[in-house]
Amino acid sequence: MYLEAVTVCVNYADFLVETAPFVRPHFDRWLIVTQPADQETQRLCHRLGLECLVTTDFRRDGATFDKAKGIDHALMLLTWKDWVLHLDADIALPGTFRESLEDAQLNRDCIYGCDRFLIRGFEQWQRFKNSSFFDRYSRCAHCNVCLPESMPLGSRWADIHQGYVPIGFFQLFHREAVMFEGIRQRRYAPHGHNDASRTDVQFALQWPRPNRQLLPEVVVGHLESQKGEVGINWQGRRSKPFAAIS
Repeated sequence: MYLEAVTVCVNYADFLVETAPFVRPHFDRWLIVTQPADQETQRLCHRLGLECLVTTDFRRDGATFDKAKGIDHALMLLTWKDWVLHLDADIALPGTFRESLEDAQLNRDCIYGCDRFLIRGFEQWQRFKNSSFFDRYSRCAHCNVCLPESMPLGSRWADIHQGYVPIGFFQLFHREAVMFEGIRQRRYAPHGHNDASRTDVQFALQWPRPNRQLLPEVVVGHLESQKGEVGINWQGRRSKPFAAIS
């Protein structure tokens, strides 16, 4: 299994510095995408040795924050050898993540999502890091999926007619479902969008319902600096910094 990943990090360096140690070991290649004005992310990538794409796509044609165009640009630069993951900068992966994928007998025709638990605030994150939850045998029992105490399950996107849709914090798919004779048939750049809303859903809806699947053996941590308000950062970063309270 060869796994490439794309992560948009525009004014999210305070999250990326925390999640990178939990994410980087699982990927054969990890491409971070940011904009020229976000020098903090660029400096962080330089310090950590992360590959960084700096693009003006997010503001092209007067857009407020066209996240999809940044993602699509990054996807153009991948090798497309095998599997690709679109992952948000505020997501931490368990230590068994790569092992779980390799054992899951993944269907190359599917797009996969997973569940997330919400880690709210820097202090809660520190307590979580000092726990053993992400270790191999840290859950309630060897074969049970449990959540850390006081960390609720994040919402799933599931329409009564369209069904389950893997949303943008975690979308895993194979080259064979996207490429035809070397050309990408499923793009991550819907027309007419001005911000980050809905484009992740529209991308996943290009797969029919039987091919949109949940990976129940993978549960990831979603860092939040404050109680989640739907769409708070869809037009660019507006949530407060993810840092210790002074």
